[in-house]
Amino acid sequence: MTQNPHDLEIRLGSSRGAPNERSFYAPDGLNVETYDERTAGFPGEIDFYVGRARASGGPVLELASGTGRVSWPIARAGISIVGLDLSTTMLATAERKRAVEPREISARAEFVRGDMADFDLGRRFALVIVPFRAFQALLTPEEQRRSLLCIGRHLSPNGRLILDLFDPRLELLLPDRTLPRPQPPSVRHPVSGNMVVISVLERINDPVRQQLRERWRFSEVTPGGEVVREEEELLELRWTYRYEMRHLLELCGYVVEEELSDFLGGAATYGKEQIWICRQSGNAQTE
Repeated sequence: MTQNPHDLEIRLGSSRGAPNERSFYAPDGLNVETYDERTAGFPGEIDFYVGRARASGGPVLELASGTGRVSWPIARAGISIVGLDLSTTMLATAERKRAVEPREISARAEFVRGDMADFDLGRRFALVIVPFRAFQALLTPEEQRRSLLCIGRHLSPNGRLILDLFDPRLELLLPDRTLPRPQPPSVRHPVSGNMVVISVLERINDPVRQQLRERWRFSEVTPGGEVVREEEELLELRWTYRYEMRHLLELCGYVVEEELSDFLGGAATYGKEQIWICRQSGNAQTE
């Protein structure tokens, strides 16, 4: 399954509280359990990161590495990689995949818990990647800047940083805007075999802070139609405009080498992806 680049840009319904609402990727939830089934990524994405990792020679650091969806293919390509994530449940999923990997591949992958806005691994990397819009989980410019400065302290002298964000579509960012967007597709639970129906119940935009809040419902349904589990989680992201992102990168000491709109080499295009490939300039304005 290839995720629509604007699946996260949905506003449905009106604001209502939810007694069982949890943060996105909460432990022991259907969201995490079906993550790999829902996130095959964008066309060419894995090949892109594997190719860039090989070109760097390694080692590679992946921030917000999740279940190892990108980290493990890089390790299989012969490159050492560290995956950092804040979610213990996501990290546990990534570690479970180790059991099916040959020893030489397993030895190349390490997963650690940490906050991508504030971490210290005590080593440097030839490449740092932040795939699948994870950088947008940092909800303020201050958090984004701390993260970029922290990444800079972990880059080798000739290292590169790759960030992926969605390019905001203005018609989807207005307050109180209801849009008849398609819902995310249902997926099959990898353990139970039941279908998991995913619904985006509502979206609230804050155009001043450039933040969105979406309430997602995950319902596990048996072949007979019985709902055996149902959970709601809150997704919060910050959108960033292209020239705002370019300025932030320059402020934090980076030079933009490439700006793409997809993983197949497409030039910067409104409403697609923002894929930034950067090196350090050594002129960061520290806090």
